[in-house]
Amino acid sequence: MPYRYLLIIGLSIFWLLLSGYWTNPLILGLGAASVALSTWIAMRIEKKYAFKDKGVSILIRQHTFWPWLLLEIVKSNIAVLKCIWMPKTNPTSPIIRQLKMQPQSNIARTLYANAITLTPGTVSIEVRDEEILVYALLEDAMKDLEDGEMGRRVHKLEGGN
Repeated sequence: MPYRYLLIIGLSIFWLLLSGYWTNPLILGLGAASVALSTWIAMRIEKKYAFKDKGVSILIRQHTFWPWLLLEIVKSNIAVLKCIWMPKTNPTSPIIRQLKMQPQSNIARTLYANAITLTPGTVSIEVRDEEILVYALLEDAMKDLEDGEMGRRVHKLEGGN
């Protein structure tokens, strides 16, 4: 339950900073209503998908994952830019393939699918039980995903080896 209060405080501060309206009662009331609705939705999601333990452990371990992912995003951006700027020397080779997932928890699978989509030239199409359907603009990008480094890193976030 303390998460609820932190969420309310965080959303309220975030809303106030973004809106810039501190004196208009109507706007403040609508802001309070949006914070209340967002908190209510978050609490319903938390009841249905209890991932507190995994979610907290994943948050604690993210300091190693995000720098690696940012580097992968930069490398993928460069590869896609080469295809756009020099299409004759760097042709695209679109491919769709089903990949096995290492992450076990729902939050880790969601993080894995989002990390794939954040990387330019790849998109997560569908997440199933143990598999994910992925589109890649370049065959090299699909090979990188098949090598499984991203999956291993996300699995490590959730406490796996």
